Amino acid sequence: MSGENTRWEKADISYLNYVAYLMRKSLPYDLSLIDLLFVSNFKGGNASIQEEESSINLKLKTYSDIIRKVEECFGNRNLRELSEIELKSLQKFSTEFLALVRKDSLFRIDGFGSSYTSALLHFHFPTLIPILDRRVINGAGINAKINAQKQVIDIERYYPELIEYFHRELRNRPDIDLRTLDKELFVKPIAK
Repeated sequence: MSGENTRWEKADISYLNYVAYLMRKSLPYDLSLIDLLFVSNFKGGNASIQEEESSINLKLKTYSDIIRKVEECFGNRNLRELSEIELKSLQKFSTEFLALVRKDSLFRIDGFGSSYTSALLHFHFPTLIPILDRRVINGAGINAKINAQKQVIDIERYYPELIEYFHRELRNRPDIDLRTLDKELFVKPIAK
């Protein structure tokens, strides 16, 4: 098994743990530090959330509000079902959600970046919203600017394009779901 497949399989355990937690929550859209820790565990890396829980909980009310808006607009729909107008609306919501973690945002949570935030959104809408990830951007063939450590520079600016890519692929390939497409893109070797 390749390194990419091994990484996927290990992350999938954390993925399923958070899904199980969300299913047990009476109010899944009411976010707390626990939700962030599950996502951070899933995404891995060496980022740590460096903020007091009381501050985080205040900020998370805004995150929860956006998640509720997405629920009101899209429910549990599938990304492939969306019209072009609905797709643009979803891209707007997703971009607005990621903007919460910009350096100049009052809602930024120290140690919780764009990719993590997209994963938080994905977990609440697993058939609708893909996870923003450098490996998935690479697998989708999106021409992103990278730094010397092969990290995508300003990764959040590629999110609308990635959502559009997933929409197009899911429409053209009705035999796969969003999670399967995500894995297919994630395990592709990073372009040199």
